[in-house]
Amino acid sequence: MTTALPSDRTRANQAETRALWLACQFAWLTLFVFWVIASTSIDTEFARDGREGPPFFSWVTEGSSVVMTALMVPAMMWLGLRAPLEPGRWRASLPWHLAGFIGYTSLHVLGMVLIREGVWAFAYGSDYEFFHDAPWREIVYEARKDIGTYAGYQIIMAVSLALQMRQLEVEVARTEARQTHRLTLKCGGRTLRIAADEFRAAQAAGNYVEIRLAGGEHLARSTLTELEKQLGEAGIDAVRVHRSWLVNRDAIREIAPTGEGDVAITLDTGSTIPGSRRYRDRFEAA
Repeated sequence: MTTALPSDRTRANQAETRALWLACQFAWLTLFVFWVIASTSIDTEFARDGREGPPFFSWVTEGSSVVMTALMVPAMMWLGLRAPLEPGRWRASLPWHLAGFIGYTSLHVLGMVLIREGVWAFAYGSDYEFFHDAPWREIVYEARKDIGTYAGYQIIMAVSLALQMRQLEVEVARTEARQTHRLTLKCGGRTLRIAADEFRAAQAAGNYVEIRLAGGEHLARSTLTELEKQLGEAGIDAVRVHRSWLVNRDAIREIAPTGEGDVAITLDTGSTIPGSRRYRDRFEAA
């Protein structure tokens, strides 16, 4: 890999920003869905039990919680981005998240109560009572729920960041292939850089691909589609010959029918791989 340049840092920062806002958007969507489901469920329970409450009671009570959480989502996601709970860093990050959780649950409860008190005073003409005989029970109850919310959003942030970093790696690998005509492949913490013209064929293996080269084989965490695009950037005429096989067209030495339209493809290394009739128009084209 080339030495990191300022443009590389900029792309990484952009990927982090995309991850942050995608995570926020997903969190806001889940909050809206929760608000609708929780509110309609309370309305259904009231109707079933023959109880009546103030107009839009369930929508106000649940909405006050949703609004406060939605306002704090960016801060929670930002904290997850800057203090990731990942191997090697979680001990240093944990105190920040403990402080973040305490701040979130405190502001969540305070804001939720203030919103409800305002609605009760101006819309319902009465007082709202949140704390009853044992205030600590209400606080513990809300904090217990907030732990799950906070942890869930940290997971969303981690997944969003991982996806964006993965996409960035793919983009960087394609740029490297175009500039250096070498493949950049990763597996098990290793990064392999291979001359693209060494590529002969690749077989899909779950979340990995088994890559056959002129002088050996490697297992890489990738997909055939990603590998095909990277090979194309490196100037290699790679073609799909089977739903599970990708081949360097220049390495094909013989195509022999095996019956029912399928074929056996012999490479210049002497190995044979299957070819499907569904893909014959691709690999037999000039």
